[in-house]
Amino acid sequence: MADKAVDVVIIGSGIAGLMTAHLLADDLNVMIITKSNVAQSNSSLAQGGMAAAIDPLDSWSSHYADTLEAGHHHHHFDHLELLVKRAPLIVKKLEELGVEFDRDQYGRLKLGMEGAHSHRRIVHAEGDQTGRAITAALIRQVQHRVQLLEQTMVQNLLLTDAGVGGVETDRGVVRAKATILATGGAGQLFTHTSNVPEATGDGLALAYRAGARLIDMEFVQFHPTLLVRAGQTYGLISEAVRGEGAFLVNQNGERLMAWHPLKDLAPRDVVSRSIEQALHRGEQIFLDCRVIENFAQCFPGLIKRCQQAKIDQNQPLLPVAPGAHFMSGGIETNANGQTSLPGLYAIGEVACTGVHGANRLASNSLLEGLVFAEQVATYLREVPLFDGREAQLVEEGPPLVSGCPPTKTAIQANMTAYVGMNRDEYGLQEMKRWLEPYMMGALYPGGSTSREELERKNMVLVAWMITEAALLRKESRGGHYRSDYPAKDEEGWDGATVAISQTDGIIKQEKASGRIIPLRR
Repeated sequence: MADKAVDVVIIGSGIAGLMTAHLLADDLNVMIITKSNVAQSNSSLAQGGMAAAIDPLDSWSSHYADTLEAGHHHHHFDHLELLVKRAPLIVKKLEELGVEFDRDQYGRLKLGMEGAHSHRRIVHAEGDQTGRAITAALIRQVQHRVQLLEQTMVQNLLLTDAGVGGVETDRGVVRAKATILATGGAGQLFTHTSNVPEATGDGLALAYRAGARLIDMEFVQFHPTLLVRAGQTYGLISEAVRGEGAFLVNQNGERLMAWHPLKDLAPRDVVSRSIEQALHRGEQIFLDCRVIENFAQCFPGLIKRCQQAKIDQNQPLLPVAPGAHFMSGGIETNANGQTSLPGLYAIGEVACTGVHGANRLASNSLLEGLVFAEQVATYLREVPLFDGREAQLVEEGPPLVSGCPPTKTAIQANMTAYVGMNRDEYGLQEMKRWLEPYMMGALYPGGSTSREELERKNMVLVAWMITEAALLRKESRGGHYRSDYPAKDEEGWDGATVAISQTDGIIKQEKASGRIIPLRR
């Protein structure tokens, strides 16, 4: 591919990237780059649906309060208010784009219940295949209006004397006025994950190497119910299944979550740790779905996964284990997706807008991607764009470092053992020591690295950021649990966050207005 120049380059083809492209395509020259194909993303796998306070008995303030409770009040409050207020309008916009949300016999939207929600407010499409339905609708909208570069790996962000001016890929250079990271999360750092194979933390690593600031990296959400049989993961079992009455039991039929006031619909971090503790005791844990009427019709995607796992769908007692699901932290952004680097934006799971706090409320992730896609698109249409396309590239930095990174399997095993759902000083220091020999190669990977090797270097770098953040936060909150500091430290850590950048190192960032300190410009 010859070098190209566009107005906006978007890295990633999940819902956040696709919506941004759709909203910009009539006004700007847009390119989407994805390392797989356009339909392959975590968004396409999303089953649980999208939260929106639509029911007359519900309200945005109730949605707001539920999100605060699940996320342990570790939020950017203004961004969260924006999120929940926009939700009903996002549902209408998606319907206008051709998304057919499930409705009852009277034509009303079916509203599902999920963990830690106080109302039925989850809209679904095609049962448990909401992400696929939304992704397909957005692909139809953009496929003839933007340039699409599939099977292309971004190796570096182009740094100029004025900011970020595009990307370097394994097929050439793309110069851009605005560079948007929409690369998703990093679930592949762990042995069991709901994420697609492509979720190796690439955008997080690209941003750190370029000098951007990242926050809240210690808050990794583990989903309680992955379908795991004989050590193999067969994907996610949506929280909507528990919302319709399924419950967790051990091999003796004893209910696992009977002790909690919300029982099986307790927040994800609580349910995940309960399952993990039971597994460590030698118990087997199952999701009992036999109480659900029309199970196959309600959850067609899950039925397919049961067939792959050779589980009898007529007696749905499903073996489960927790797995890495969502990064609540990421690249620090403001409400318009701006990062600490001019010309660089981030949206979706790779970004940290502060709306999820320490533990994401179920079905807020698709919503976040869509709401902040609107924010970024509106900003880029209305303001003069930073133009780094003709700016001088920054002179070459430190020499490239050779050396083979560890295998993905080794990274996953060590992250699961030392930086998983239960952490302590010893394990985190062990992980840090294990990563140390590979860090220089991860920081300066070089442009000739193969895709698979670059993914492993990205995984090393992101693993290091999560480990360092987890070491600094000496308390337990949401998705971050330290067995040596099992309680919240309200006095020392309430509202504070861990910030990581090459400029400032790893620091405790005190609470400011709205929690996130204004970005440097």
